[in-house]
Amino acid sequence: MLAFLKAHNRYSYPLVLLAVSLLVYLPQYTSPQALFWDENYHVTSAQKHLDGVMYMETHPPLGKLLMAASEKALGVNADLDKSALTRTSYISGDDLPDGFSFAGMRLPSTLLMALSVLFMYGILRRLTGLRLVAAAFSCLLIFDNALVVHSRAAMLEGIQIFFILAAIYYLVRTLTNDIAIRLRQYAILGVLVGLAVSVKANAAVLLLLFPVLFLAEQWSSIASMRIGPVARRLLTTVPSAVVPLGLVFLSVFYLHIATGTEIAGQQRYKASPEYLQHIREGTTHTPSGFAVGMRDQWRYMAEYSAGVPRLDMCKPGENGSPPYAWPWGSKSISYRWDREVADGQVTVAHIYLVANPLVWFSALAGIVLSVGLLISRYVYRQPVAHQRLFGWIGLFTGLYLSYMAVMLQVERVMYLYHYLVPLVFALINLALVFTYVFHTPLRRNNPMVFSLLGIFVVLVMSVFAYFSPLTYGVPITPGQFEQRQWFDFWMMQVVR
Repeated sequence: MLAFLKAHNRYSYPLVLLAVSLLVYLPQYTSPQALFWDENYHVTSAQKHLDGVMYMETHPPLGKLLMAASEKALGVNADLDKSALTRTSYISGDDLPDGFSFAGMRLPSTLLMALSVLFMYGILRRLTGLRLVAAAFSCLLIFDNALVVHSRAAMLEGIQIFFILAAIYYLVRTLTNDIAIRLRQYAILGVLVGLAVSVKANAAVLLLLFPVLFLAEQWSSIASMRIGPVARRLLTTVPSAVVPLGLVFLSVFYLHIATGTEIAGQQRYKASPEYLQHIREGTTHTPSGFAVGMRDQWRYMAEYSAGVPRLDMCKPGENGSPPYAWPWGSKSISYRWDREVADGQVTVAHIYLVANPLVWFSALAGIVLSVGLLISRYVYRQPVAHQRLFGWIGLFTGLYLSYMAVMLQVERVMYLYHYLVPLVFALINLALVFTYVFHTPLRRNNPMVFSLLGIFVVLVMSVFAYFSPLTYGVPITPGQFEQRQWFDFWMMQVVR
């Protein structure tokens, strides 16, 4: 098998990774046949798109639009009365119609997250220049329990990470193709960043990719202090990036507002009289209707975020956690559990947001090492062994630290899954740090280094398998659950 992969490595590695990713993410993704966590909100929002009902929510609408499109395409619930979904913003499992299938609603997040491994592999292959290293570290995106359990649901992070990795891949591809950078590259990157931001606003950290692209293009002019050409180029590159990004973002909201032509019950979401009038008249598709609707939607998002309570770790049942605790997996969240007793034996099927500790701790170690590398260069003036790798390490360390710095300023309660985006940055960075440290033996095909890398991947897969009952809802006993409470700071709660 190794000989075959080596002989056909251009296609065999990504195809094998894709097959493994699909096998990890897709099987029985409709289980459990019950709502959990934010599905109670997102399923109702997606159904409102299908029924043309106006709604407002704290996140941009692209994720819910894709869920609605998937639900429509599969048609698995076409014969059910789903009117209960449009009469509320939060629906309990008891109010779902009998026989409701989650196949359509959960498919976008599940499938797009599985496909994301292709972008991950493409990024790492181009940056490390080593297909085997790229394939090995791409496995970390597949075999992380938190990424799998959260993405196999009608939630937003799986969709968002797909677009985030697509944007990063396009930047990397552009800068490693050794071709002239034109305005088209800025525009395409703007579209991809706009798609990511249209799922969740925290993808705005990707705005840092535009200065990177500009610096790469204009570095010689900047280094020689030619201010005039740099300023003139800014006058064209900034609109080329910002306009496509804005058009994508506004187009997503236009589709959302234009198709919301009905009001269900008393769900007005504090809409202004002008907006309500446009809805009643069916003119939300007009420029004035869209302008009023966009204003109200934006105001609602701001007011909703401001009204979210602060983190209170003393509150019983608090699921939130401070951002500084996320890198080591605190606090894990019990999304759902189902308890059964048979012949006096208690078993519980858990859906639990818990990290693969080997993946998360390795990612954190990579960030620590890269910060140390940056300090050694810019504080102690140590020479750089591999300038190109060093630059990319600086980028992904910067993305990680920038995201975390912003999160530390947020006063509202935040949750462990808000760490999934910087975790992806840290995983890319980990592969780059590994390549930087072992650059010479890797280039010489040292069997010891590749053997250790293979052992690491096998250990990652083994730890994933060990925690997989909490990922896939496999019934286990309370004793087996406690065996998986490796750290007190995870704050896992056993059900007896």
